[in-house]
Amino acid sequence: YKWMEESMNYKDYLTNLISGLGIEKELIEISVPPKEGMGDYCLPCFKIKVDNLNNPNEKANYILEHLTFDNNIIIDAFVVGPYLNFNINKESLGKIVLEKIENLSDKYGSTNEGIGKSLLIEHTSINPNASPHIGRSRNSIIGDFLVHLYKFNGYEIDREYFVNDIGKQIAMLLIAVKKYSDINRVTFDEMLSLYIKINDEAKEDENIEKEVFKYLNELENGNDIVRNEFKSITDICVEGQKKIFDKMDIHWDTFTHESDFVFGHITKTILDKIAEKGRLKEDENGRLYVDLTGYNIPTKTPVLILTREDKTSLYPLRDIAYTMYKMNKNKDVNLIVLGEDQKVYMEQISAVMDILGYGSPKLISYSFVLLNGDKMATREGKVVLLEDFINATIDKLKNSFSERGTELTNDEYLSLASSCIKYNMLNINRGKNINFNLDDATNFTGNSAIYILYNYVRIKSILNKCDLNKKYDNIILKTKTEEQIIKKLYDFEDTVKETVKTNESVIITKYLNDLCGLFSKYYEETSILKEENSDLKNSRLLLLDSVRIVIENGTNILGIKTVEKL
Repeated sequence: YKWMEESMNYKDYLTNLISGLGIEKELIEISVPPKEGMGDYCLPCFKIKVDNLNNPNEKANYILEHLTFDNNIIIDAFVVGPYLNFNINKESLGKIVLEKIENLSDKYGSTNEGIGKSLLIEHTSINPNASPHIGRSRNSIIGDFLVHLYKFNGYEIDREYFVNDIGKQIAMLLIAVKKYSDINRVTFDEMLSLYIKINDEAKEDENIEKEVFKYLNELENGNDIVRNEFKSITDICVEGQKKIFDKMDIHWDTFTHESDFVFGHITKTILDKIAEKGRLKEDENGRLYVDLTGYNIPTKTPVLILTREDKTSLYPLRDIAYTMYKMNKNKDVNLIVLGEDQKVYMEQISAVMDILGYGSPKLISYSFVLLNGDKMATREGKVVLLEDFINATIDKLKNSFSERGTELTNDEYLSLASSCIKYNMLNINRGKNINFNLDDATNFTGNSAIYILYNYVRIKSILNKCDLNKKYDNIILKTKTEEQIIKKLYDFEDTVKETVKTNESVIITKYLNDLCGLFSKYYEETSILKEENSDLKNSRLLLLDSVRIVIENGTNILGIKTVEKL
């Protein structure tokens, strides 16, 4: 079975087999049937051309009649309507897939496409003005998932965080700290209430807005006292935010500050370059903007404003400088995670980058996390803080485990809470809103991290009671469920490939939930530890060990840590 040992790709095998009948390979689309009982793979016969036949059913029967296949690979083929269906030889597959999983272990499923390559990803980059809320954490969790996904596939990862340390929000917070606290003693925990308070006041007092712009002007024009005050506030917030994300086991390699590009006069250089291209304009208010005429961007006017009236920089100008820095650092694989409301903005940034002769990062967008159907907003105080949500999840878990008569350590509860939150966030397509449900996230029987980890612990418990004989030349499959598990384990490689192609985490969560569902069914209906036939018992233990490895690899991709007890 050399072809299986090397690629284990049934789709390619069937495509080559069918094309050998003179059928155009480009029209052969081998797929997985949507329902059980329709075979492991199928060939839709609508598009393919077979002699003078037009009816898909007749074409399927013609191919079946003329096709010859190896019964060690394909057991049988049959026609259902316009489809030609195939069943693979699970026992032959079992001997190879279980040994391959054992040999590759924590690398099983990897495409290895990233070996020798590096990938830069920017994610989170929230304003350092308050404790992060649960809505913002979707960016961080998706970003962390992508880090683990691409690392699993061989890439060297650079995790980037862009710190907005000189923006309007920091100026607002500085005013609040000076007015209601002490810049030398203010704590991170005070920041959110101070920020909300000054925002509310600014709605009634226009002098606050004037003071904000005064600070920003002094900041960019070399006032060292103001620069140090901004840095002090920012450092407190960034360190506070990092500690919260540490609880979620989410980390970064590089923190790059906006001020680096302003104080280093890089933003001024960019303005000069845009002017050289004939694209820098000034509006009636004295603001500088880049003319994006000719780029197909869905905005009312094809412009991107870069400075205020006093020529101090706006975020887009600093973001352009940072994007240039990132593209210089890694031109090949460069990702950025942003909310779907930033799609047009990223098109504008990409257009400016094109004007400057640069490429742009690939945007990974996502929809919102809703609070009772409403989008969260930090400045309005309509938030559930991530730290509070972590604590609420821990409390929920403690109650559940107490009812079961089980106790975990505080670190174990924290790790489990992080896994519950991550899985629930990643178990929904990026393009869909999330109405977060704590009960669903901590459900032992549903599609949740707890369910996945609970089945993993059960497998480990069985394996710890036995000695495995890791010989794969006598694999015995007796039940339909065993065959389904073998096929599911084989499918993990394609699952990872599809996940890399789409960057959709839900492909992995669905796979893990399905795999654990098959194991749970198998556990209930099959004798494992009490099986008297030693070869059959060992086959079943080897099957469980492969399930264990694949669960570990899948949860690793999600950024979820396995546990030893539940």
